Amino acid sequence: MLAAALAMLMVVGLVQLIAYQYARGAVMAALERGVRAGSIAGTGAEECDAAVADSLNDVLGGQVGESLSYGCHADREAIAAWATGTVPAWTVGGPHMMFDLEATAQRELEP
Repeated sequence: MLAAALAMLMVVGLVQLIAYQYARGAVMAALERGVRAGSIAGTGAEECDAAVADSLNDVLGGQVGESLSYGCHADREAIAAWATGTVPAWTVGGPHMMFDLEATAQRELEP
């Protein structure tokens, strides 16, 4: 019985790790989409923020979506997007898995 309980705990831990990897990948893809949208000549941080928000609304929700904070910053030569969030523990006393991600891109110069 103890072995079965430990096996189930390991399965839950593995599934939580998979959920963490999914959330991290979805956020990174949204950040990359945002910096691509904001790097086009004539655009900036507002377009980046809108693209990130649109991407995240499609793929993340629940407690992970609520814990997420993100933003974009543009200067003359580059644009950067950042996000931080947490995948909560699925077991009592388990670790919360946090991530802190950033994506950057060079901006197109206006003619």
